[in-house]
Amino acid sequence: MSTVPSYLLLSRHSVFYFRIVVPEVIRPLFPQREIRRSLQTRCRREALIRGRELLLQTQRLFTEAFQGRRPSLDLLKGAWEAGGKRVASWASWLRQQQLVSTFEAVIANPREQPSRGPQKANTVPIRDEPPLAPLFSKVVDEYLRQQAREGVSTKTLDDKRAMASLFVRVIGDHPINLITRKETQQFRETALKLPPRIHQLSVTSLEQAIAEAKSTISQTTFNNYVKNLTTFFAYAIREGYCDKNPFYRLGIKRRGKVNQERSAFTEADLKALFDRSRYAPANGPKPNQYWLPLLGLYTGARLNELCQLYLDDIVVVNGVDCLHIRKGRPDQKLKNDGSERLVPIHSRLKALGFMEYVASLRVDGHARLFPELTLHKKHGYSAAPSKWFARVRAQLGFEGKKDFHSFRHTFADHLKQKGVSEALVGGVLGHQTGGITFGRYGKDFRPEVLVPVVEMVTLKAP
Repeated sequence: MSTVPSYLLLSRHSVFYFRIVVPEVIRPLFPQREIRRSLQTRCRREALIRGRELLLQTQRLFTEAFQGRRPSLDLLKGAWEAGGKRVASWASWLRQQQLVSTFEAVIANPREQPSRGPQKANTVPIRDEPPLAPLFSKVVDEYLRQQAREGVSTKTLDDKRAMASLFVRVIGDHPINLITRKETQQFRETALKLPPRIHQLSVTSLEQAIAEAKSTISQTTFNNYVKNLTTFFAYAIREGYCDKNPFYRLGIKRRGKVNQERSAFTEADLKALFDRSRYAPANGPKPNQYWLPLLGLYTGARLNELCQLYLDDIVVVNGVDCLHIRKGRPDQKLKNDGSERLVPIHSRLKALGFMEYVASLRVDGHARLFPELTLHKKHGYSAAPSKWFARVRAQLGFEGKKDFHSFRHTFADHLKQKGVSEALVGGVLGHQTGGITFGRYGKDFRPEVLVPVVEMVTLKAP
């Protein structure tokens, strides 16, 4: 049975690595004592092929260095491509090894080149420090530019940038490969003392924000911080800037139930909200303030899903009037691909004149369900309605974590208590449920199947 060459190592994740020690006589040309690189394979045979090719190229590199000539970096590039890797990844690895800058410095200063004669061992400095990677902020910028090219929403990019800025405010801006568990634990200790929406507060320092905080961020918010920051380190690992994610398992384990994170509306809440004496009129200047709470109550849809509806999203399918929740235009967004769905329009909405409202908009030549709403770059069409409902909630003195999304929780809980299956409720809400049989091979529920489900919502509104 053949043995594995000494220049091949197997990581704890069963991935093969190439490792070779730089000879002492030419070590001043290198920022570290060894060249180490992942071969990106768990296959022993493939690792032997890639390792032999890389060994050959590395030996040629050493030979040229011994002769005092500029090594051919094309050889390393060829080895990387021979291993089936992208040029961009090779360039990242090459930056990490700092070979280019090292050899350019040697060529520019011939006196610093090693002589061809024998060298004393004690004249060669040994460097154990890892090569410096780009600053954390630079990696963040690079990653977010890539995300923007891939079509990630502005809101998501802004949220991630805000998390990165907060991280830098707490621990400083360091080369990403020098950020350790110690720094991330320092961030956790500080972040958990901060008030909610720290980015919106006009405070000059984090110390001031902590001292003046009347409440602190929730565990869920902190775990979202960790989730966003983890994406930067995952990118850095892929690009060869670092080899560990110091945020791994740094999140806080939930102690309570997930369904306790946001409250559903109580019967008293709904009675106060839809009180005729203060509820917005149907024929007022802002129809969205009349229809959005009703649509939220009887469809369970998200706020922006409703705000961004066009009139051609009000459709008839198999004889059923439906809302088509979809991403059919550039200004329409969904949480994920599984959120697209057909939601039957509740009979109570029809009784309140919803279909007549839609017809009148078509007669007037409008394109959208709520033409008075304008598109916000970050928050879509829901920016103004979200602020408006927050004011309503405050005026009514709702207790607990209640906002417009609570309509969705109320809808789901109401049907759950009536014994409706999770799959059917998920079909209305746009949640993927079930195993591979229905998830992969089953199609979405037809509207006529969901009509009885929607009609089981008997919550009272005006």
